[in-house]
Amino acid sequence: MKKITQKLVLLFILALTTASFAQKKIAFIGQAGTYNDDLSATNVEFLPEGDTAAGIWFMEDFGVNTPNVTVNYLSFEDVAAGANLSQYNAIWIQYDPETWTGRLTDFPRSRPEGDGTKHSMLKETGFDWTRNEAIDGPLENAFVAAIKTYYQGGGNMLLGNFAGAGIEPFGVINPALSSPWEYKPNQDFGDVFANAGLTAGAWGNWWNGATYSPLISGITTSVDACNVSLPYIEFLSSGTEKKNRVLQYNLDFGRIANDNPGADLATKRGILENLLQAKILVLNCGGNEVQGLQFNPTGFNAGKGTVIFYGAGTYDWSVGIVGNNDNVKKLTKNTLLDLANKSNLSSASFDGAKNIKFYPNPVQNELQIQYDGDLTTSIYGINGAKLIETKLKTIDMSKMATGTYVIKTVDNETQKTNSYKIIKK
Repeated sequence: MKKITQKLVLLFILALTTASFAQKKIAFIGQAGTYNDDLSATNVEFLPEGDTAAGIWFMEDFGVNTPNVTVNYLSFEDVAAGANLSQYNAIWIQYDPETWTGRLTDFPRSRPEGDGTKHSMLKETGFDWTRNEAIDGPLENAFVAAIKTYYQGGGNMLLGNFAGAGIEPFGVINPALSSPWEYKPNQDFGDVFANAGLTAGAWGNWWNGATYSPLISGITTSVDACNVSLPYIEFLSSGTEKKNRVLQYNLDFGRIANDNPGADLATKRGILENLLQAKILVLNCGGNEVQGLQFNPTGFNAGKGTVIFYGAGTYDWSVGIVGNNDNVKKLTKNTLLDLANKSNLSSASFDGAKNIKFYPNPVQNELQIQYDGDLTTSIYGINGAKLIETKLKTIDMSKMATGTYVIKTVDNETQKTNSYKIIKK
């Protein structure tokens, strides 16, 4: 009878946990002041068609049709001004203003032209040739600081297109490496307008992640004769307009190639993964172009967030009206949900005014509870047995075994109940 009771308690708690963790908050961070502003009324050099299309899909499709997900749009200026990022289980930073790609490779800062000229990168009015250093410099610094703080606190991020250049200033690359900026993606190219000569063909990439990865759930793979050792995914169907705007690692040159002369491609890919604590996800046919990676919270990045970057020419959001990029949308949806589910930023809202946070998670010694109110907190083992019940907001877990625990909280005033998952390391 005792075992049955424990199982019923565990099932009840896990049901609460599932409900609590299913509700995720995800933010899209882009340049324009609103998600559907294509900046056509402003002075920008070229309209950010891909970024606008991505923002509209996120807010009007993903945010509406994905159960248990709450979405929000923030501009770069919102973030720099102090928007609260800690409430989000994951964020998606999307950047491709569709100017010449070489100007974007120091995002979120401006890369100087040959004559030293810098541009305005982050203002809501769009990418601009004219830069006011008194405004743009502090804006870039505040944005970098906010994203870096979020990431170092365990926040998970998707970096789309040229936002991937931010991995060094955001602190994803080990600063102890010599010249760490040399470990950013080292190749960029692409058109500003759709190239009509590319429209007829279907485009795809080779998937180097796990075969049954949740990132490609619902995506049909095939075998392509160019590289039969990896599954092939068609991302842009025949008829899609293509600009082939790329930010990637090319292992034929750059820091990895220079430091390892004579190494074959497999060895160089392994070195890249080891140095960056990353897993290569997306490759070209030849295996020399790395176009998607997952940077893991291991090694020098332990305790930080997970970062996924897609920079392939097939990661395109503006594809015209004939073809489709359905698999780009599926990959992005899966990625955002996976990052949100990995989140260690354990927070939930009881009544819209009070929020609860547990940290650190994973925890080794003391678990701290941040909550504006009085709580009764119970900790359960995976077998359903209650191990601790307390009204304290500091809980000593140092003597508990490594593993996963369920925490149940009750607001002593409202009797609102929520459950959460905590990992003991």
